[in-house]
Amino acid sequence: MKLTTNVGLDSGVASIPATVVVTICALRKKTRPPFAATPVSLPIGSQHAIQTAWIEKLRALPPESPASALYAGRGFGLATQAAEIAEAKLYIISAGLGLVAADRQVPLYGLTVSSGYAESVAARVSGDFDVDAWFSSLLSGPHSDRWIDAFGQGPGRVLIALTRPYAEMVGKSLSELGPQALARLRIFGASLAPALPASLHPSLAPYDDRLDAILPGTRADFSQRALLHFARLVAINRSSYDRGADYAAVEAAMSGVAAPERPRRPRRNDAEILQLILARLHTQSGIARILRALRDEEGVACEQSRFSRLYSTAMEQMEAA
Repeated sequence: MKLTTNVGLDSGVASIPATVVVTICALRKKTRPPFAATPVSLPIGSQHAIQTAWIEKLRALPPESPASALYAGRGFGLATQAAEIAEAKLYIISAGLGLVAADRQVPLYGLTVSSGYAESVAARVSGDFDVDAWFSSLLSGPHSDRWIDAFGQGPGRVLIALTRPYAEMVGKSLSELGPQALARLRIFGASLAPALPASLHPSLAPYDDRLDAILPGTRADFSQRALLHFARLVAINRSSYDRGADYAAVEAAMSGVAAPERPRRPRRNDAEILQLILARLHTQSGIARILRALRDEEGVACEQSRFSRLYSTAMEQMEAA
């Protein structure tokens, strides 16, 4: 059951405050988007012109599937689990669509605000790219809700998993909510304070590397692991919504736990990792299997989204050979 609405008073049943779970979208998608649904199809121009052109493109693209069906990756799966445990409505922060309900029908698209990717919208903008302004424009797009609509009414918690790039993208618009809404906010992620406005710092959940001993994973899925741990620990308790009590429970769960030592893996440049992937593709298949092999057998340090980009390049080279 998803607690997204309140039961009317005349039904004789008390209304139940809703909890909301928000996670970032995944760079990996289950289907490759067509050229026309990427920023590569846009001209180069001012940010305002590119924002307008992208919103117009979104209005023209036909919806193809629920937003939740687009994304692959462990982190997104962990956030989905957290929403199920908390009986919460799930939202996705998308660099291409805005703030999207997971069950909303949306078009297939490909866009990132990060530089160095073929689908980077920043590459289409002449001059400086303002990531805050970009996301604010998406909030009025055809597939996005506003923050205030997603938060809804009542005291229920709003749990948001962020990485630093996404924190930089959404922090300003999120901080513009009123104090009652912000009191409901719980933010999960690693080293997010420098990327967020000061008004959001009290909302940062006190997770650190000790989480790796309780719920192991990678740096890429740290925020969703913390979110899932919190959902299991606290979010199912609807007798109290006090943030201080919530975070005291997190501190208690972390106390007495030592963070595991992380293996020190050598850094490789893109060309070196690409060659390692190409060599593996002659005898192995599957992005997750090859990433694990490079980490465990070659001792290579490579963040998951970076590896996905290089794996796609390697596959294109193999197909063209």
